[in-house]
Amino acid sequence: MVLGVDVGGTKVAVAAVEGVTATRTREHPTVTVSADALLDGVEHVVRDVIADAGQPDAIGVGVPSQIEFATGTVETSVNIPLTGVPLREELGRRFGVPVYVDNDANCAALAEAHMVGVSHLVMLTLGTGVGGGVVIDGMTFRGAHGLGAELGHIAVNSDGPPCPGNCPNRGCLEAYCSGQALERDGSELASDKPDSPLAERLGPDGRLSARKLVAAAEDGDQDALLIMENFGRMLGIGIANYVNVFQPIRLAIGGGLSRASHLFFDRAVQEASARTLPALWKRVTVALAEGGADAGVIGAGLLAALELERERDTDLTTATTSEGIE
Repeated sequence: MVLGVDVGGTKVAVAAVEGVTATRTREHPTVTVSADALLDGVEHVVRDVIADAGQPDAIGVGVPSQIEFATGTVETSVNIPLTGVPLREELGRRFGVPVYVDNDANCAALAEAHMVGVSHLVMLTLGTGVGGGVVIDGMTFRGAHGLGAELGHIAVNSDGPPCPGNCPNRGCLEAYCSGQALERDGSELASDKPDSPLAERLGPDGRLSARKLVAAAEDGDQDALLIMENFGRMLGIGIANYVNVFQPIRLAIGGGLSRASHLFFDRAVQEASARTLPALWKRVTVALAEGGADAGVIGAGLLAALELERERDTDLTTATTSEGIE
């Protein structure tokens, strides 16, 4: 039995995970005043689930951070105070069982792959920023130290706007296909056209939120629709790059902005189909993610189960080899 822990900027969710099913789920607001307070909050929710489900064999944790996977140490973390924290060691000490830590988008991608039953998958999560994960042969691809597969930071226009995230790049996917990018583009266009219907939606701070921009597009505002059309075009360029590099069986689009997919999905697929190598394009399915609200905890639980199994297989192989030498 494993537990999955999904640590977000607003809430911590914990569940017992069996296969791709989450049960006994508990949630608690994320405490962000300090690293210790956050970890205490995580421990509280985990112990609540343990009291109901029993002692786990392992715990998987997904966090919105860059993780050095071998040590489970948080390299960088933007929205929660965990930068530099040896999370795997700290939580392992608190619970006395193996703990495995990964980026939350990697966990979501792992859940998606196992839930839809494919072994090669790329997932993009479109929200305030752009995240994602890559699954190859059923296992998460992370690069040499666990810090790779930063899919939001591939350049789709070398002369484009600066990335709104913690990134030195210009014209990366996050600079075009994130909530921050929509706010930037919407605010600029509305300010340039003060007599437009879009300008009427500007807030007192002179900004147009991504939510208001999407609402304007749904109401048929031509300026907002133009921005969403460009959103879809740039997303399609990114999709083509990922299909050409990884050749997944499935490319899934998730994250909060996927709820507005009716405004950009078809345009993204059209652009991607024109840019992807034909032999690869005919072998991939591009679709909205199916994981739903439990994808984070399910992916974290799958992480724990797969890593525990891998380590046991390694130990068994080592023991068998040692016996053969003796």
